[in-house]
Amino acid sequence: MNTLSLDPKIIGMARALKLDGNDSVQVIMGFCRKRITKMLKSAASVQSIWDFETIVCTHLNLVIHEIWNDDELRDFSQRYAMDEGDPKFAALEMELEGDDTYGVLYQRNALNEAGEYQYVAFVDCRGDKKHKRFFTRWHEIAHCLTTYEQFEFPFKRTNAADIEKDPVEKLMDMIAGDLGFLEPLFRPVLHGELGNNRLTFDTVEGVRNRFCPDASFQATLNACVAHAPTPIILIEAGLGLKQSQKRELRDTQLQLLPTRPPKPCLRVLRSMSNGAARKTGFLVHKNWRVPGFSVIAKVFNSDLEINDKAVENLGSWKSSDGSSLQYVNVLIQARKIQGRVFAIISLTE
Repeated sequence: MNTLSLDPKIIGMARALKLDGNDSVQVIMGFCRKRITKMLKSAASVQSIWDFETIVCTHLNLVIHEIWNDDELRDFSQRYAMDEGDPKFAALEMELEGDDTYGVLYQRNALNEAGEYQYVAFVDCRGDKKHKRFFTRWHEIAHCLTTYEQFEFPFKRTNAADIEKDPVEKLMDMIAGDLGFLEPLFRPVLHGELGNNRLTFDTVEGVRNRFCPDASFQATLNACVAHAPTPIILIEAGLGLKQSQKRELRDTQLQLLPTRPPKPCLRVLRSMSNGAARKTGFLVHKNWRVPGFSVIAKVFNSDLEINDKAVENLGSWKSSDGSSLQYVNVLIQARKIQGRVFAIISLTE
C-alpha cells in the first residue's frame, strides 16, 4: 500500500467522497477513472487528448484559462472580479506570484442553469512555467474531479523542489499523470513507437511528438515508464541528504552555536517503479546514494547536458551501513536535464 494512503488528509478525502476501501489512494483514483469513463461514453468520438479534455471540462462545468503575460493576468482578474462581480478573483495576481505556483482553481459564486457549481482554472504560462502547462491543466482538472463541500478554494498547484508537497497535491499529481495520459489513447501511441525495442529517451521524444507535443518531456517520460510492458525503474538523481542528515540539519538550525552542516551527495531524489517492476520486487530506494563509478554520476558530473548508458549490477550500489540493492544486471540510460540526472533502469537481456 502506498504510504500516501495512510495520510489523514487522503483518508478524509475518501470518506468525504463516500468511498470505501483499505487503500485510499487507489479508491480515489478509481473513482476518478469511473467518472471520466462515464463522460467518454457520452462522447461521439475522441481523436486526441485535447478532445478528451474538452469533454471532461464540459461535464465538470470547468473553464481553463492560460496566462501568457502580465496584461492577461490583470485582464482576467478584472473580468471576473469587477465585470462579473466575484471579488475573490481580485487576488489572482497574488495567488500566482510565486515562482513555484503553476495554477489555481476557483469555484465561482454563480451556478449554471442546472443549479451546479461552475469552476475556473488559471494556468500560469509565463516564462519557464509554460513547460508545465499541459500537466498543470490536468492537475486542476483532478482537483475539480475530487471536490467536495469541505474543500476551501482557491486551490494552488505548487512544485517547490525544496519542500515536501502537501499530500493532496501529491495525489492530484498522480491523478493528473493517470488521466492526462489516458491509457486507451496513450498506449497505442507508446506501443507504436516502442515496438519490441527497449524504452529509450529517443522513444519518449517520439511518443511526445505523436501524442501531445505540448506535454513536457518529463511528464511524457513518467507516462512511458508507467505504461511500459517490461520492468522499468525511473529515477531522478541530484545532490541531497539522507533522512538522518535532514533531521540533524533541522536540529542544528535550532542550536545557539551552529555546527558544520552535513554535506549533500549524489542521491536518488525520486524513484518510480512501473507495475511490471513492482510485481518482481525490482526497485531502487529513494535517498539511496549513487556510487561514484555509476554512469549516473558520470553524467551528473559533466559540465554538459549529455546522455550516456552502461550495464551495471545494482548489487554494487551499497549504503553506508553496508547493505546493497538487489543483485541484478541492469542497463542504465542517463540524461542530464537542468542540473539533475534522469535514468531509465531496465533489466538486461
